[in-house]
Amino acid sequence: MQYLILRKADKDTEASAMPSQALIDAMGRYNQQLVDAGVMCSGEGLKPTGRGVRLSLVKGKTTIIDGPFTETKEIVAGISIFEAKSKQDAIDWVLKWPVEDGNGNVEIEIREKGCPGRCAQIHSNPAANNEGKRFVVMLRSSPDLEAEVPVAQEKLDRLDAFNEVQAKAGVLLAGDGLRSSARGARVKFEGGKPLVLDGPFTEIKEMIAGYWMIRAPSLQAAVEWSRTIPYPAGPDVELEVREVYEMDDLGIEFTAELREAEARMRALQLEAGMRAQLASAPR
Repeated sequence: MQYLILRKADKDTEASAMPSQALIDAMGRYNQQLVDAGVMCSGEGLKPTGRGVRLSLVKGKTTIIDGPFTETKEIVAGISIFEAKSKQDAIDWVLKWPVEDGNGNVEIEIREKGCPGRCAQIHSNPAANNEGKRFVVMLRSSPDLEAEVPVAQEKLDRLDAFNEVQAKAGVLLAGDGLRSSARGARVKFEGGKPLVLDGPFTEIKEMIAGYWMIRAPSLQAAVEWSRTIPYPAGPDVELEVREVYEMDDLGIEFTAELREAEARMRALQLEAGMRAQLASAPR
């Protein structure tokens, strides 16, 4: 089973504070441990909300709100995909989160990936398009999405067809729905000590119900692309569009060894993702 791991934001991530070398080293060791165990499929940091937008698509009209946003504890600062045997297995890995992150004061949300209906796996084609920046389009939840109210299969089929075209073009790199928060959990670290809270959670409008990772030349282009998605839960939806950090964005003088390690980890993550795609492909 796959789980989306959401590292919640704090004042440092929203202020674009550069990570210390100790944190870089600790996260590198942790990520390598995850990759070696076949747990980590991917992991990305998101730039602060001051460089993102929220969209409200209601009754054919689009309202755009520029960041930054104020509800820091519900903002997402990073996402990872874990391959785990169960929710408890995913929790156990999160409990090993490096204490160097946030000085031991961080919140991690664990959400089961998947569409309640029959949604097709996205098979990305990164070789088709290496130009532009990467962005994540996050679909905000709603009472119906949280309750997993069934959606007509024809709407899901329309989304699958759209995703397939965009993936073949190299625009769509990844994406999936998220199951109800009742199937998820949160791990809150305070002073390095964890507290595990099982779902469901109450702040429905601030939760994420699905995401798309795309490549686009600009934030405006990513926003325009997000308007074209045939949302099965639509036509009225709430979205957030955020740019993904690249290694060079951190402004840190990475050693050749660190760059080699990062490239090796990316290759291992890609291999793990390809294995998952092959396993899910029809025979």
